[in-house]
Amino acid sequence: LGVQELFYLKDLRTLDERFDFDEVRIGVQPFSSDFRGFLFQDSQLGVRFFGNRDNNRWQYNIAYFRPLEKDLNSGLNDVTKAPRKEDIFIFNVYRQDFPVLGFTSQGIILLDHNRDDKFYDSNGFLERPAAVGIEQLRKFDVAYIGYNGDGHFGRLNLTASVYGVIGHQDKSIFVDRSDQIRAGFAAAEASMDFDWIRPRISVAYA
Repeated sequence: LGVQELFYLKDLRTLDERFDFDEVRIGVQPFSSDFRGFLFQDSQLGVRFFGNRDNNRWQYNIAYFRPLEKDLNSGLNDVTKAPRKEDIFIFNVYRQDFPVLGFTSQGIILLDHNRDDKFYDSNGFLERPAAVGIEQLRKFDVAYIGYNGDGHFGRLNLTASVYGVIGHQDKSIFVDRSDQIRAGFAAAEASMDFDWIRPRISVAYA
């Protein structure tokens, strides 16, 4: 039994004649953290406040998710099992036409508080902790801070993402001791249209 979307939507208020609004959505709902879904893209159980301002030039999301387990064979949410002991907090804000007309910028902060239990998949194989290294459950707290952009500069189409990661875990996959987490990620794709042809180049670094 899988539930991919089941939520209650409440219109909190409409602010002006241009229909800037605030709404809240509670339940299993789709959400993507950024334009390409690099950090978080799923349909999960949560609460999300969202809305816009200034004739939709600003948009925001404040969300909390408690992930459901996934069925191994179908990839769907398995509502017959209790949610994971993981708390995900997300705040992001979008600004259209910044820094130039036709380009949208987004800033994001995501906090991941993880206290998972041992878990076996539907085929009876150990899934958590991962069957590699010392095979011990980990507790970790991680913060992702990022910038994402999507749009065009003149004829140049551009999508870009940059993330920094800081945090702490009580043990690592291979060593039974606490560790500081420091990581980074960057990706970009540029393209340009020539009649019916669009050549693209993509780069990624982690």
